[in-house]
Amino acid sequence: MKILHVTTNYPTPEFPIFGIFVKEQMESLQKIGVDCDVFYCDGQNKGFKKYITYLPSLWKKAMFGGYDIIHCHHALSAVLLTMTGAPLFKKVILSYQNDPSHEWGDGMFRIFNLLFKRFIIKNPSPYLQKKKFVYLPNGCNQDFFHPMDMAECRKRLGWETDRQYIIYMDSNKGIRTQKRKDRFDHVIDILNSQYGWKVEEVVMRNVERSLVPLYLNAANLHLISSDFEGSPNSVKECMCCNTPVVSTPVGNVPEMIGDISGAYVTKGFSVEELAEDCDKVLRSTQQFEGREKFLAKGYGMATVAEKLKGIYMSIL
Repeated sequence: MKILHVTTNYPTPEFPIFGIFVKEQMESLQKIGVDCDVFYCDGQNKGFKKYITYLPSLWKKAMFGGYDIIHCHHALSAVLLTMTGAPLFKKVILSYQNDPSHEWGDGMFRIFNLLFKRFIIKNPSPYLQKKKFVYLPNGCNQDFFHPMDMAECRKRLGWETDRQYIIYMDSNKGIRTQKRKDRFDHVIDILNSQYGWKVEEVVMRNVERSLVPLYLNAANLHLISSDFEGSPNSVKECMCCNTPVVSTPVGNVPEMIGDISGAYVTKGFSVEELAEDCDKVLRSTQQFEGREKFLAKGYGMATVAEKLKGIYMSIL
């Protein structure tokens, strides 16, 4: 089985965690015998004209590369592949990273639905009622992300021992307003001014991949302040490291951590509620233990790879 992955998100030496989930998913598939190639359309923050320059080489790769299936990651990749005409002749699928309503909308989906064999979605959505949709969030490498000693991690990173550190994570090259950094900053202000903490925010936007487990294990918690998400990989990584998460009720976060003691999903999007739950985490004297319960839900990388291979087989 030979798969071509078409993506507009992929890590580079300059941006090592941008689209890292696509690369790691490909690697997990290769471990179970699926032959994978990638076609990366690197046009981030350069305008749609930059993406169009990839169309001739993408058409050639898709049509004459001998691939059984072409797997697009994010609706933009699907738009580009559709512009080449390849979906008229090849078996193609699309993994949405957010709900389709936030990725080019229902109008573009109607076009995709005529051409694509299957759609993978990573969050609960009304779209799952449609025939071609499959629910399959990304998996997490539980061997790479694992619990480590907080004091040792802080020492290696040069962090203070008597401060509280809260992580904000966005692997995108640009600023995504959906992540609501303004809301995150407001929560930090409330924790310091009203709750009396000495919280320092840690913005993880372009951290070397090998260092990410150190950051997660050194932090007190990870705060997600977004307006919407699909299935945030940062939540999975924190759970595997036994690092607490406080989040707005976005994507499939309630499903992932809503029943795990010591992790919190707010009912709404107010900064007051987020700050209150962060305070609960910071005041807790119990060691957070979310890893095993989280992995029991099937979010391990190898488990998801087998399910994705099954989707490929069902198309063939």
